Amino acid sequence: MRILVLVIASDFPTYYVEMQKVWVRRIAGRQSVDYTAFGGVRRCMTSGHVRCTAKDGVRCTAKDGVRCTAKDGVRCTAKDGVRCTAKDGVRCMTSGHVRCDGWRAPSAFDVWFVKAKPARLWVGDIANDGPLSDTVEFDRDAMTIYIKGEETYIPGILNKTIEAIRAIGLDYDFVWRTNLSSVLDFDGLIRYCNGVVEQREVSKHSVSSHRVLHHREVLYAGYIGWTENLELEADVDSYIRFASGAGFLLSREAVQYLLDKESSLSVTSLSATSLSVTSLSATSLLRRDLIDDVAIGLLLEPQFGIVHLDRCWIKTGEENIARMIELGIFHFRCETKYHERTVEFMNKVDLGIKTKELSAIV
Repeated sequence: MRILVLVIASDFPTYYVEMQKVWVRRIAGRQSVDYTAFGGVRRCMTSGHVRCTAKDGVRCTAKDGVRCTAKDGVRCTAKDGVRCTAKDGVRCMTSGHVRCDGWRAPSAFDVWFVKAKPARLWVGDIANDGPLSDTVEFDRDAMTIYIKGEETYIPGILNKTIEAIRAIGLDYDFVWRTNLSSVLDFDGLIRYCNGVVEQREVSKHSVSSHRVLHHREVLYAGYIGWTENLELEADVDSYIRFASGAGFLLSREAVQYLLDKESSLSVTSLSATSLSVTSLSATSLLRRDLIDDVAIGLLLEPQFGIVHLDRCWIKTGEENIARMIELGIFHFRCETKYHERTVEFMNKVDLGIKTKELSAIV
Protein backbone atom coordinates (compact mmCIF):
# COMPACT_ATOMS: atom_id res chain seq x y z
CA MET A 1 0.00 0.00 0.00
CA ARG A 2 1.31 3.41 -0.96
CA ILE A 3 0.08 6.78 0.29
CA LEU A 4 0.73 10.16 -1.29
CA VAL A 5 0.65 13.21 0.97
CA LEU A 6 0.22 16.49 -0.93
CA VAL A 7 0.82 19.64 1.12
CA ILE A 8 -0.53 22.83 -0.45
CA ALA A 9 2.23 25.35 0.20
CA SER A 10 3.61 28.78 -0.63
CA ASP A 11 6.79 30.72 0.04
CA PHE A 12 4.93 33.89 1.02
CA PRO A 13 4.27 35.20 3.60
CA THR A 14 7.42 34.06 5.39
CA TYR A 15 5.56 32.23 8.17
CA TYR A 16 4.68 29.58 5.56
CA VAL A 17 8.40 28.88 5.25
CA GLU A 18 8.60 28.25 9.00
CA MET A 19 5.62 25.88 8.80
CA GLN A 20 7.29 23.97 5.98
CA LYS A 21 10.41 23.54 8.12
CA VAL A 22 8.31 21.68 10.69
CA TRP A 23 7.03 19.37 7.94
CA VAL A 24 10.53 18.75 6.58
CA ARG A 25 11.83 17.87 10.03
CA ARG A 26 8.96 15.43 10.58
CA ILE A 27 9.35 13.83 7.16
CA ALA A 28 13.07 13.12 7.58
CA GLY A 29 13.73 9.41 7.71
CA ARG A 30 10.07 8.46 7.41
CA GLN A 31 9.05 8.30 3.77
CA SER A 32 10.03 5.94 1.00
CA VAL A 33 11.81 8.46 -1.20
CA ASP A 34 15.39 9.20 -0.21
CA TYR A 35 15.40 12.89 -1.06
CA THR A 36 18.80 13.61 0.45
CA ALA A 37 20.65 11.25 -1.87
CA PHE A 38 18.11 11.58 -4.63
CA GLY A 39 19.56 12.06 -8.08
CA GLY A 40 17.00 10.26 -10.17
CA VAL A 41 13.54 10.99 -11.41
CA ARG A 42 10.16 10.72 -9.74
CA ARG A 43 8.74 7.31 -8.95
CA CYS A 44 12.01 6.31 -7.42
CA MET A 45 12.21 4.80 -3.97
CA THR A 46 15.21 3.52 -2.06
CA SER A 47 15.44 -0.14 -1.12
CA GLY A 48 12.00 -0.91 -2.57
CA HIS A 49 12.48 0.73 -5.93
CA VAL A 50 9.70 1.52 -8.33
CA ARG A 51 10.53 2.27 -11.93
CA CYS A 52 13.84 3.86 -11.03
CA THR A 53 16.57 2.95 -8.60
CA ALA A 54 20.00 4.38 -9.37
CA LYS A 55 21.07 7.92 -8.53
CA ASP A 56 21.03 8.86 -12.20
CA GLY A 57 18.22 6.55 -13.20
CA VAL A 58 15.34 7.47 -15.45
CA ARG A 59 13.20 4.39 -15.08
CA CYS A 60 16.41 2.48 -15.60
CA THR A 61 19.14 1.44 -13.20
CA ALA A 62 20.97 -1.66 -14.34
CA LYS A 63 23.99 -1.58 -16.61
CA ASP A 64 21.95 -2.35 -19.68
CA GLY A 65 18.51 -1.42 -18.42
CA VAL A 66 15.79 0.54 -20.09
CA ARG A 67 12.78 0.39 -17.76
CA CYS A 68 14.59 -2.54 -16.35
CA THR A 69 16.81 -2.63 -13.32
CA ALA A 70 18.33 -6.04 -12.55
CA LYS A 71 17.19 -8.94 -10.42
CA ASP A 72 14.92 -6.85 -8.24
CA GLY A 73 13.74 -4.26 -10.77
CA VAL A 74 10.27 -3.22 -11.71
CA ARG A 75 8.47 -3.32 -15.05
CA CYS A 76 11.13 -5.60 -16.49
CA THR A 77 13.72 -7.65 -14.65
CA ALA A 78 14.12 -11.22 -15.81
CA LYS A 79 16.04 -12.28 -18.87
CA ASP A 80 12.88 -12.29 -20.97
CA GLY A 81 10.84 -9.80 -19.01
CA VAL A 82 8.59 -7.20 -20.57
CA ARG A 83 6.75 -5.38 -17.78
CA CYS A 84 6.48 -8.71 -16.05
CA THR A 85 9.16 -10.83 -14.50
CA ALA A 86 8.12 -13.29 -11.85
CA LYS A 87 6.13 -16.46 -12.42
CA ASP A 88 2.87 -14.76 -11.49
CA GLY A 89 3.88 -11.16 -12.20
CA VAL A 90 1.93 -8.38 -13.78
CA ARG A 91 4.05 -5.25 -14.32
CA CYS A 92 6.41 -6.29 -11.55
CA MET A 93 7.20 -8.75 -9.78
CA THR A 94 9.37 -10.32 -7.52
CA SER A 95 8.91 -10.56 -3.81
CA GLY A 96 9.51 -6.90 -3.03
CA HIS A 97 7.56 -4.87 -5.48
CA VAL A 98 4.56 -2.69 -6.03
CA ARG A 99 1.77 -3.21 -8.52
CA CYS A 100 2.06 -6.95 -8.13
CA ASP A 101 -1.16 -8.97 -8.08
CA GLY A 102 -1.72 -11.11 -5.04
CA TRP A 103 0.92 -9.39 -2.94
CA ARG A 104 0.56 -6.38 -0.65
CA ALA A 105 3.58 -4.12 -0.43
CA PRO A 106 4.66 -2.70 2.92
CA SER A 107 3.07 0.63 3.79
CA ALA A 108 5.01 3.54 2.36
CA PHE A 109 4.24 7.18 1.87
CA ASP A 110 5.69 10.07 -0.05
CA VAL A 111 5.27 13.74 0.80
CA TRP A 112 5.37 16.52 -1.77
CA PHE A 113 4.83 20.23 -1.25
CA VAL A 114 2.76 21.83 -4.03
CA LYS A 115 3.45 25.42 -5.06
CA ALA A 116 2.76 27.71 -8.00
CA LYS A 117 5.50 29.11 -10.22
CA PRO A 118 4.93 31.97 -12.68
CA ALA A 119 5.67 31.48 -16.37
CA ARG A 120 8.70 33.79 -16.30
CA LEU A 121 10.48 31.38 -13.93
CA TRP A 122 9.35 28.17 -15.62
CA VAL A 123 11.80 25.37 -16.36
CA GLY A 124 9.55 22.35 -16.93
CA ASP A 125 10.12 18.70 -16.15
CA ILE A 126 9.83 15.21 -17.56
CA ALA A 127 6.45 13.71 -16.76
CA ASN A 128 4.51 10.73 -18.06
CA ASP A 129 7.21 9.74 -20.53
CA GLY A 130 6.77 12.99 -22.39
CA PRO A 131 8.97 16.01 -23.15
CA LEU A 132 9.45 18.98 -20.86
CA SER A 133 6.09 19.53 -19.24
CA ASP A 134 4.23 22.81 -19.60
CA THR A 135 2.18 22.07 -16.48
CA VAL A 136 4.29 20.57 -13.70
CA GLU A 137 7.89 20.82 -12.58
CA PHE A 138 9.53 18.60 -9.94
CA ASP A 139 12.18 19.94 -7.57
CA ARG A 140 13.28 16.77 -5.86
CA ASP A 141 15.77 18.33 -3.48
CA ALA A 142 13.04 20.61 -2.13
CA MET A 143 10.37 17.86 -2.27
CA THR A 144 8.24 20.28 -4.25
CA ILE A 145 5.92 20.02 -7.24
CA TYR A 146 5.52 23.36 -8.99
CA ILE A 147 2.37 24.10 -10.97
CA LYS A 148 2.65 26.70 -13.69
CA GLY A 149 0.74 29.84 -12.74
CA GLU A 150 0.41 32.53 -10.11
CA GLU A 151 -0.34 31.92 -6.43
CA THR A 152 -4.04 32.65 -5.97
CA TYR A 153 -6.74 31.57 -3.54
CA ILE A 154 -9.43 30.87 -6.15
CA PRO A 155 -8.83 29.00 -8.39
CA GLY A 156 -5.10 28.67 -7.56
CA ILE A 157 -5.37 26.15 -4.71
CA LEU A 158 -7.74 23.96 -6.73
CA ASN A 159 -5.43 24.11 -9.75
CA LYS A 160 -2.43 23.08 -7.66
CA THR A 161 -4.39 20.21 -6.17
CA ILE A 162 -5.70 18.86 -9.48
CA GLU A 163 -2.45 19.17 -11.43
CA ALA A 164 -0.35 17.55 -8.71
CA ILE A 165 -2.85 14.68 -8.46
CA ARG A 166 -2.91 14.36 -12.24
CA ALA A 167 0.88 14.14 -12.34
CA ILE A 168 1.42 11.36 -9.78
CA GLY A 169 -1.81 10.64 -7.88
CA LEU A 170 -2.72 7.44 -9.71
CA ASP A 171 0.59 5.87 -8.68
CA TYR A 172 -0.76 5.59 -5.12
CA ASP A 173 -3.53 3.72 -3.33
CA PHE A 174 -4.52 6.80 -1.31
CA VAL A 175 -3.95 10.55 -1.55
CA TRP A 176 -4.05 12.75 1.55
CA ARG A 177 -4.39 16.45 0.60
CA THR A 178 -3.56 18.88 3.38
CA ASN A 179 -2.07 22.30 4.13
CA LEU A 180 1.06 23.65 5.81
CA SER A 181 -0.64 24.58 9.10
CA SER A 182 -1.62 20.97 9.83
CA VAL A 183 0.46 18.25 11.46
CA LEU A 184 -0.05 14.65 10.40
CA ASP A 185 0.57 11.56 12.50
CA PHE A 186 1.96 9.44 9.68
CA ASP A 187 1.57 6.14 11.56
CA GLY A 188 -2.06 6.99 12.31
CA LEU A 189 -2.78 7.68 8.65
CA ILE A 190 -1.16 4.39 7.66
CA ARG A 191 -3.21 2.52 10.26
CA TYR A 192 -6.41 4.09 8.98
CA CYS A 193 -5.64 3.24 5.35
CA ASN A 194 -4.69 -0.31 6.31
CA GLY A 195 -8.07 -0.57 8.00
CA VAL A 196 -9.81 0.53 4.80
CA VAL A 197 -7.91 -2.09 2.81
CA GLU A 198 -8.76 -4.80 5.33
CA GLN A 199 -12.44 -3.83 5.28
CA ARG A 200 -12.44 -4.14 1.51
CA GLU A 201 -11.07 -7.66 1.80
CA VAL A 202 -13.78 -8.61 4.28
CA SER A 203 -16.49 -7.01 2.13
CA LYS A 204 -15.45 -9.05 -0.90
CA HIS A 205 -16.68 -12.16 0.89
CA SER A 206 -19.96 -10.64 2.06
CA VAL A 207 -22.93 -10.87 -0.33
CA SER A 208 -24.84 -8.17 1.57
CA SER A 209 -22.06 -5.59 1.53
CA HIS A 210 -22.07 -4.43 -2.09
CA ARG A 211 -23.11 -0.88 -1.22
CA VAL A 212 -20.54 -0.61 1.57
CA LEU A 213 -17.85 -1.99 -0.70
CA HIS A 214 -18.75 0.53 -3.39
CA HIS A 215 -18.35 3.46 -1.04
CA ARG A 216 -15.15 2.09 0.46
CA GLU A 217 -13.54 1.49 -2.91
CA VAL A 218 -14.32 5.07 -3.89
CA LEU A 219 -13.32 6.64 -0.62
CA TYR A 220 -13.76 10.36 0.01
CA ALA A 221 -13.09 11.14 3.67
CA GLY A 222 -12.34 14.08 5.93
CA TYR A 223 -13.74 16.43 8.51
CA ILE A 224 -17.17 17.31 7.12
CA GLY A 225 -18.10 20.91 6.53
CA TRP A 226 -20.97 22.50 4.65
CA THR A 227 -21.73 25.74 2.92
CA GLU A 228 -24.90 27.15 1.41
CA ASN A 229 -25.47 26.65 -2.28
CA LEU A 230 -27.18 29.86 -3.34
CA GLU A 231 -27.94 28.49 -6.78
CA LEU A 232 -30.53 26.03 -5.43
CA GLU A 233 -34.11 26.85 -4.54
CA ALA A 234 -35.02 27.23 -0.88
CA ASP A 235 -37.30 24.20 -0.83
CA VAL A 236 -34.48 21.77 -1.65
CA ASP A 237 -31.31 20.84 0.20
CA SER A 238 -29.31 24.01 -0.40
CA TYR A 239 -26.07 22.99 1.28
CA ILE A 240 -22.88 21.62 -0.24
CA ARG A 241 -21.24 19.03 2.00
CA PHE A 242 -17.48 18.71 1.65
CA ALA A 243 -14.39 17.40 3.39
CA SER A 244 -12.39 20.27 4.85
CA GLY A 245 -9.39 21.25 2.77
CA ALA A 246 -7.21 21.21 5.88
CA GLY A 247 -7.02 17.46 5.30
CA PHE A 248 -9.00 15.02 3.17
CA LEU A 249 -8.39 11.50 1.90
CA LEU A 250 -9.06 10.08 -1.56
CA SER A 251 -8.75 6.49 -2.68
CA ARG A 252 -7.23 5.83 -6.10
CA GLU A 253 -10.74 5.23 -7.44
CA ALA A 254 -11.87 8.64 -6.18
CA VAL A 255 -8.80 10.22 -7.76
CA GLN A 256 -9.64 8.58 -11.09
CA TYR A 257 -13.24 9.79 -10.92
CA LEU A 258 -12.11 13.31 -10.03
CA LEU A 259 -9.70 13.45 -12.97
CA ASP A 260 -12.24 11.98 -15.36
CA LYS A 261 -14.88 14.56 -14.44
CA GLU A 262 -12.37 17.40 -14.32
CA SER A 263 -11.73 16.88 -18.02
CA SER A 264 -14.67 15.18 -19.70
CA LEU A 265 -16.17 15.43 -23.15
CA SER A 266 -19.40 17.29 -23.84
CA VAL A 267 -21.47 16.74 -26.97
CA THR A 268 -23.04 19.68 -28.76
CA SER A 269 -25.51 19.13 -31.62
CA LEU A 270 -26.37 21.90 -34.07
CA SER A 271 -28.89 21.69 -36.90
CA ALA A 272 -29.67 24.16 -39.65
CA THR A 273 -32.26 23.01 -42.21
CA SER A 274 -30.82 19.75 -43.49
CA LEU A 275 -27.36 20.34 -42.04
CA SER A 276 -26.62 18.56 -38.77
CA VAL A 277 -23.36 19.05 -36.90
CA THR A 278 -22.20 17.25 -33.77
CA SER A 279 -19.12 18.57 -31.99
CA LEU A 280 -17.08 17.29 -29.09
CA SER A 281 -15.41 19.65 -26.67
CA ALA A 282 -13.59 19.25 -23.41
CA THR A 283 -15.46 20.59 -20.41
CA SER A 284 -14.80 20.44 -16.69
CA LEU A 285 -17.46 19.47 -14.18
CA LEU A 286 -15.24 20.92 -11.46
CA ARG A 287 -16.29 24.44 -10.47
CA ARG A 288 -13.35 26.83 -10.74
CA ASP A 289 -15.27 29.68 -9.10
CA LEU A 290 -15.41 27.85 -5.75
CA ILE A 291 -12.70 27.27 -3.17
CA ASP A 292 -10.93 23.95 -3.70
CA ASP A 293 -12.49 21.80 -0.96
CA VAL A 294 -16.03 22.98 -1.73
CA ALA A 295 -15.56 22.38 -5.48
CA ILE A 296 -14.26 18.86 -4.88
CA GLY A 297 -17.06 18.14 -2.40
CA LEU A 298 -19.70 19.35 -4.86
CA LEU A 299 -18.38 16.83 -7.37
CA LEU A 300 -17.68 13.82 -5.15
CA GLU A 301 -20.15 13.93 -2.25
CA PRO A 302 -23.38 13.45 -4.27
CA GLN A 303 -21.85 10.35 -5.87
CA PHE A 304 -20.01 8.72 -2.98
CA GLY A 305 -20.88 10.52 0.23
CA ILE A 306 -18.22 11.49 2.76
CA VAL A 307 -16.69 9.33 5.47
CA HIS A 308 -16.25 11.61 8.48
CA LEU A 309 -12.77 11.78 10.01
CA ASP A 310 -12.30 13.36 13.40
CA ARG A 311 -9.47 15.82 13.84
CA CYS A 312 -7.99 17.85 16.67
CA TRP A 313 -7.85 21.60 16.18
CA ILE A 314 -5.22 22.91 18.56
CA LYS A 315 -6.60 25.99 20.34
CA THR A 316 -4.50 26.39 23.48
CA GLY A 317 -1.41 24.22 23.12
CA GLU A 318 -2.46 22.25 26.22
CA GLU A 319 -4.30 19.49 24.34
CA ASN A 320 -3.38 15.90 25.20
CA ILE A 321 -1.84 14.71 21.94
CA ALA A 322 -1.20 11.17 23.18
CA ARG A 323 -4.87 10.78 24.10
CA MET A 324 -5.96 12.07 20.70
CA ILE A 325 -3.76 9.48 19.00
CA GLU A 326 -5.24 6.75 21.19
CA LEU A 327 -8.68 7.84 19.96
CA GLY A 328 -7.55 7.29 16.38
CA ILE A 329 -7.02 10.94 15.46
CA PHE A 330 -4.10 11.50 13.08
CA HIS A 331 -4.84 15.00 11.75
CA PHE A 332 -3.99 17.99 13.92
CA ARG A 333 -4.96 21.44 12.69
CA CYS A 334 -2.77 24.15 14.18
CA GLU A 335 -3.95 27.27 12.37
CA THR A 336 -4.35 30.31 14.62
CA LYS A 337 -5.53 33.85 13.97
CA TYR A 338 -3.00 35.62 11.74
CA HIS A 339 -0.85 32.50 12.31
CA GLU A 340 0.52 34.13 15.45
CA ARG A 341 0.95 30.78 17.25
CA THR A 342 0.65 28.29 14.39
CA VAL A 343 4.29 27.25 14.27
CA GLU A 344 4.41 27.07 18.08
CA PHE A 345 1.42 24.71 18.11
CA MET A 346 2.85 22.64 15.26
CA ASN A 347 6.05 22.09 17.25
CA LYS A 348 4.05 21.09 20.33
CA VAL A 349 2.05 18.54 18.34
CA ASP A 350 5.26 17.23 16.79
CA LEU A 351 6.75 16.77 20.26
CA GLY A 352 3.57 15.08 21.46
CA ILE A 353 3.62 12.59 18.59
CA LYS A 354 7.31 11.80 19.13
CA THR A 355 6.72 11.30 22.86
CA LYS A 356 3.86 8.92 22.09
CA GLU A 357 6.00 6.98 19.63
CA LEU A 358 8.86 6.66 22.14
CA SER A 359 6.50 5.47 24.89
CA ALA A 360 5.15 2.80 22.53
CA ILE A 361 8.69 1.54 21.88
CA VAL A 362 9.54 1.36 25.59
